[in-house]
Amino acid sequence: MSQRPFDLAGIADFASQRLVTIADRATSLAKGVTLFAAVGGVLAYAVGMFVFPPSSRVFWAIAGIVVCGAPLLAILAAVRRLRRVRRTVPQTAAELRSVMDDKAMLTALTELIDRNEGSERTTPLVKLGSELNNLRKASASHRDVLTNAWQSITALTTLPGLAALATIGTIALFAFSAIAVVVRLLLGT
Repeated sequence: MSQRPFDLAGIADFASQRLVTIADRATSLAKGVTLFAAVGGVLAYAVGMFVFPPSSRVFWAIAGIVVCGAPLLAILAAVRRLRRVRRTVPQTAAELRSVMDDKAMLTALTELIDRNEGSERTTPLVKLGSELNNLRKASASHRDVLTNAWQSITALTTLPGLAALATIGTIALFAFSAIAVVVRLLLGT
């Protein structure tokens, strides 16, 4: 565990760096899910073009983009949010320093920096995201002041849901592809 700051400004700076550490780890996961969703979407779209009769292909060409692109769009939104966390570290730290007089904020930030950095690398991201919920709750009343910090916290706490949506959606697309190919082969049309 690195040396913890004990002054209020140091707590805010250290907490914003901790958010970046978590975001960097989350970005790696999100990139993998993005690749998975892209492959699943392209495959399902191509299968749809193959299995649907020519009279339905125009419909599939339009509807397929929406259906096959939804999981990819969900995770791309998460990746975009996560990238912003690193870019706004100085602003996030300054915003956090400005609300250190709020006891709930101070408690939530102290909990964040008290985490063991070594275990942070092995703790599942879903658990880290849920642990950030205290910080999200404490900062909710300061959203007008904590614009960058709020967006960073939101990026980290919504990642598990967006990643799950993308993963489940992509698995559904793979299932559609397999079923559609089997049906097409059985019908032989």
